[in-house]
Amino acid sequence: MGFVYEKVGEENRELWESIGWKNWGKKTIEFCSITHWVVNKEQKVYMQPIGGFIDMPDYHDLAYQGKIVRMEVISHGSGSRRDGFHKVWSINKIYIPKSIWNDKDKILQVIKEAFSVYRGGTGEEFINSITVEISCDPECVEVDYNGR
Repeated sequence: MGFVYEKVGEENRELWESIGWKNWGKKTIEFCSITHWVVNKEQKVYMQPIGGFIDMPDYHDLAYQGKIVRMEVISHGSGSRRDGFHKVWSINKIYIPKSIWNDKDKILQVIKEAFSVYRGGTGEEFINSITVEISCDPECVEVDYNGR
């Protein structure tokens, strides 16, 4: 089936809370059934934007094998609602926990697949294309961003 961009939905409340998403400021992101995320249910991989701030990149977290991989992402592109958008996701930093570091090649592939369907709140009917650029080597970190 692969990755899909969808509303979280009430049926995923328990899963959302078990992941324990935290924003870039380390505060828990409360469950909201109308929030969108990118999921691959077969692989049990979930991606969620977790915020950013003025003059900062946006942060996205990827829940992979019960651990959080954090990414710094810049979005750009071209187009309009009338003509359709070309979205570009530039991933500038990737932090992979030491406990899953051996899977880094698979994780990079999963990141590309996840971002290739991520619309960032734009309706599918307005997207002409999505490009994913990974412009960094991943970094190994001791624990994930939820402290595991």
